[in-house]
Amino acid sequence: MMALPHGQLGSSTMGLVAGLGLAVAGWFAIGPDHLVYAFVVQGAFLFMALLIGPVLVDVARQRYRVKPFEPRIYTLLGTEAFRRLLGVVGWNRIIMQMRRTEQGASGKARFLRGTEQSETGHLLGFSATAVLAIMAVAASHPRGAAQILLIGVILHLYPVMIQRITRFRITSHRTNIKESGR
Repeated sequence: MMALPHGQLGSSTMGLVAGLGLAVAGWFAIGPDHLVYAFVVQGAFLFMALLIGPVLVDVARQRYRVKPFEPRIYTLLGTEAFRRLLGVVGWNRIIMQMRRTEQGASGKARFLRGTEQSETGHLLGFSATAVLAIMAVAASHPRGAAQILLIGVILHLYPVMIQRITRFRITSHRTNIKESGR
């Protein structure tokens, strides 16, 4: 097992404690069947994933390879419509400013790395969402589980699909350029 630098260990621990702490505290303070709880817990899981994700971004790197059929499936699931909605509300502009880098290969490499970090964080957030939804069902809160899962799909799985489509477009474009240059 790889040792983590002290800062990464501290932020990962803080993320885990904050995410789980807010999920447990919200369960008792708000109740798992309340829609507000679903939003609170997703905010907690986003924060948790933001702090833990960078530590896990290089684990199982083969998961970042996007198969050619994936973008079609994601589009059928409405990912492009969701991406356009994010553009209308201004979220994409904010993310673009965060990821803005200079032109060239190093800029592209950093941009691709950003998509990997985002995907990792959102996968962590959705994993926590799935575990919490299972716990809610086990505790006889099916409505709460459905709300938690629905908000989790919107806030975590759709962003993962967007990152994968974006990475596919960039890497397949780069591959097509290399192949046409033969």
